[in-house]
Amino acid sequence: MRICKTFLAVFLFLTFTTQVWAAEVVKLGFFDKQDIVDRSELGKEGLATIKAEMQPIREKLEASRQEIKELKEEFKKKEPIWSDEVKKTKYLEIVSKEKRLEQDVEQANRSLSKRERELLEPLQTRVLEIVAKIGKEGGYTMIFEVHGAGILYAPDSLNLTDKIIEELNAISASQKTEE
Repeated sequence: MRICKTFLAVFLFLTFTTQVWAAEVVKLGFFDKQDIVDRSELGKEGLATIKAEMQPIREKLEASRQEIKELKEEFKKKEPIWSDEVKKTKYLEIVSKEKRLEQDVEQANRSLSKRERELLEPLQTRVLEIVAKIGKEGGYTMIFEVHGAGILYAPDSLNLTDKIIEELNAISASQKTEE
């Protein structure tokens, strides 16, 4: 009985210590994709292009909003003196312009989303390449994107965003000097 207990104790000791020795060190990191877009040179260029392209569309939408506002004010002021037929016509005109504005806003949002994807796709490709490089060179087990992974808390020491931005800006700068 005593030999069985000793054997069991040695067996358990070896089992647990072997598992500890064989355990791999897990190294984790994360980055913030939106922060990279906002702070990197390539991201800033893409956002500036999008802003410039969308400015005329925004102005057109704002002009439509202003026109609808003026029509509503006119309707409010003149409603008591207009005939039922004029009221109906003016009301339908306002409703029609509001629906058209809503459609224009939806179209502008779709266009903006499509253009963002087109302009930021090269940035995303480079970010993935840099993340893979950092992961391999740094011995990371996993690197997460903050919002996609749903990370609620992580110490700043695991944040790789600044490192990714530095490498991205270096690549961008070297490409500009080549041109």
